[in-house]
Amino acid sequence: MILSRVKISSLLIVVFLITSYLVAQQSKLFKTADFAIFDRQSRYLAAQLDVDNDIVVIAIDDHSLKQMNAVAGRWVWPRTVHGQVIEALQPFALSAIVFDVLFAEQDIYRPDADTYFNEILANSTGIYFATLEQNLVAGGGVLLKDLPKELGLIKTPLAHENAKGSFILPLAINRQYWQLGSINFNASIDGVGRSYDVYRNLSGWHFPSLPAKLIGSLALPLPERQKILLQWRGAAEKPYPTLSYVDVYQAVVNNNKDFLQQLSGKIVLIGATASGLYDARATPLSDQLPGVYMLATAIDNLKNEQYLIPVSDFSQAVIGVMVITLTCLVFILVSGYVRQVGYTLLLMAAISLILTSISTALLKQQQLLFIGAILLVMLVSFLIFSFFYGYLEYRRRQQALAMFGRFLDPQVVYKLLEEGALSPEQLNKKQTLTVLFSDIRNFTQLAENSDAEAVVKLLNQYFNQQVAIIFQHHGTLDKFIGDCVMAFWGAPIQRKPEQDAVAAINAALAMEQELLRFRKSLPTDLQSFDIGIGIHTGECIVGMIGADLRLDYTVIGDTVNLASRIEGLTKNNARILVSEQTKKISSHAFDFSYQGEHQVKGRQGKVHLYQPQRRDK
Repeated sequence: MILSRVKISSLLIVVFLITSYLVAQQSKLFKTADFAIFDRQSRYLAAQLDVDNDIVVIAIDDHSLKQMNAVAGRWVWPRTVHGQVIEALQPFALSAIVFDVLFAEQDIYRPDADTYFNEILANSTGIYFATLEQNLVAGGGVLLKDLPKELGLIKTPLAHENAKGSFILPLAINRQYWQLGSINFNASIDGVGRSYDVYRNLSGWHFPSLPAKLIGSLALPLPERQKILLQWRGAAEKPYPTLSYVDVYQAVVNNNKDFLQQLSGKIVLIGATASGLYDARATPLSDQLPGVYMLATAIDNLKNEQYLIPVSDFSQAVIGVMVITLTCLVFILVSGYVRQVGYTLLLMAAISLILTSISTALLKQQQLLFIGAILLVMLVSFLIFSFFYGYLEYRRRQQALAMFGRFLDPQVVYKLLEEGALSPEQLNKKQTLTVLFSDIRNFTQLAENSDAEAVVKLLNQYFNQQVAIIFQHHGTLDKFIGDCVMAFWGAPIQRKPEQDAVAAINAALAMEQELLRFRKSLPTDLQSFDIGIGIHTGECIVGMIGADLRLDYTVIGDTVNLASRIEGLTKNNARILVSEQTKKISSHAFDFSYQGEHQVKGRQGKVHLYQPQRRDK
């Protein structure tokens, strides 16, 4: 099978699109599209997914900052405040207290407060603190092997002996009480946090994150991966049960055990949510989600093994290739530009709905299928093929208009193109047509008695009017043969033969009326200007006929010859004559006067001719 040039070009475009998609899968544009869809799905699902109610946030919120001002002064509060809270909560056997607060500097103005805090820690269990790994500046950092062992760095077989790092350490806390983990924010290329560290890899040295440190201490399994993709759960503003710090502190001061009892057995996170403390993070749930809730989400995910597992890159690439191929195949296999665009849009809508449903269902099962890039490349494929096939359609229309605009009304040409009626298999056929010949009588004498310019002008005026009438009555102009006009009905506009015959006779009668009007505008010496019209209905061969350098849409056959002969018999009979075949199938619409039988050259039998007349209403 030999492929057409258009199909070969289409296949090359498909190969280009697939190659571009595979190469650009990790590009910023595609990842942004993936994240945009993922974030919408995450927000939709988060409200439906229950959080672990054993995780409670004690929020250092705006209300606490205001109310605690009288007790502890402005932030940063003396660490005796936190010590009092820890001490009061010890009898309730909390699973853990996790500080999402950096105790990076000793309180030089209130050293007793730090001393008291450390004394409380000495008699407490399950207290965890945050630290941050900082970016190394040229020449900065310290050797990782020289950092305190209490930091919790894990040396792997791949660890570099001379590796350096820089951390914000909780220097206000004695090392023996350190249970540390990182709380570094991992932003995607668009600045939004969607993942959390299990550990940070520093040239082969592993440093656990704060959630991983906690989960490991609780003897729960940890994933063997550096990061997890978070499955977001809960409300957008306060995903986890939240207590205001000042309310907890007042309960401590007032020894309100009933209030504190609600924290029994819980994992308690203490962190800032106040707008003035600038601990907001951009996440799929919110552009300003307090970091403590991101920490809570990571702990929840690890504790309950609810983090997301991405679908393999290979599977995602296969889906993308399939979608590109299906989108493009519609254009390649379907004929007609409108149908191509319509069917492709329907296919795209179906694919988008299916992919969205599948990816959403997978998210509920903790499987992550990114579909943004797939939908984007599907749209790009549609646009490229729409422009490509749109250009081909435009060129085809222009070629068809240039070709058939000589034979048909341009509006009819456009309509036939949309219906696919101008394809070769539709054009070349044998069928019943009604053929009309219209000839100017005594044209030779007229031409001899007038100058050439006047004759050409006269003919152009006359032909313009007659062609307009043919088009008005949905006829096809075949050709001009000197001073003769040939037209036919039945192709490429297909109707019933009787409708074609009626249309041809109506056109002939209109041509006669236009002749009479036109003749009144002529000089006296041209008042004899007249025409004869012959019409016959019968089977013809119609199609694109000619040489490679010049093709015309025309009809051939005995029907054409007879119509021409009938026109020749009008001179001594009537201005319009039709054959008996035409008369029979149009007698329901016109009256006819019999004009006798006549011998026609090239035929053995005689033909019966009739003059049509409009029927009185």
